[in-house]
Amino acid sequence: MSGELDLAIQKKEEELAPLRTRMDELKDQFIIETSVFAAEWYKKTAKQYIAKFPEITLGMSEEKIGKMKMEINRLVKNTDKIVKEILNSPVLWWHMEPRLHDSIEQYTQVADKYPEILDSAVRQVLGLLGVILEKYRFHVIASGSPGTYEEFWFAQAIGSQVTAPSYPHLVSWTTEMQETVREYNASYVKAMAVFNEIQLLKEEKHRQQALSRWDSVESAL
Repeated sequence: MSGELDLAIQKKEEELAPLRTRMDELKDQFIIETSVFAAEWYKKTAKQYIAKFPEITLGMSEEKIGKMKMEINRLVKNTDKIVKEILNSPVLWWHMEPRLHDSIEQYTQVADKYPEILDSAVRQVLGLLGVILEKYRFHVIASGSPGTYEEFWFAQAIGSQVTAPSYPHLVSWTTEMQETVREYNASYVKAMAVFNEIQLLKEEKHRQQALSRWDSVESAL
């Protein structure tokens, strides 16, 4: 009987493997798409704040404006690296570290309500612009410290108790990002079902092993 269970477990693991491979490809695809999105978003949003608070911009020296533009350009240039560091975490992607009791709906997207687990990570990427806006006093605080600024660009960091920069306002993902997560979710639902079956088979194998060992040992009396 144990041999039959081993074979059943092997078949299910073979069924799970290509799903996890595809999910990893989708993760990489989402990271690329988010990098493209974030780089453009940094530039567009910086200009919005320049226009939103003209008195601050007009009160800055040309040298100071030049320094701010340099920091924003550096942020844009490093977007790929930033996105990979934040979005490549196993905490965000079930297939990297499969977990038995995760919600089946954690990657579900309804209209413009994105999966919180990934939305929080994307907002953390975008929130890094807030560090620059705070430095140049554009009524933003991203450091997590108390202040009298108008906008609070920070939230609890992913998988941590400390705060991290985070964009707090409405944000719209690109169509490509949304479609990639929808496909990831479809694979996730299938993979979770197979993974659960594997766990049940392994539990049954352990039960049988325990009973077999019990029956094989002579009583001490």
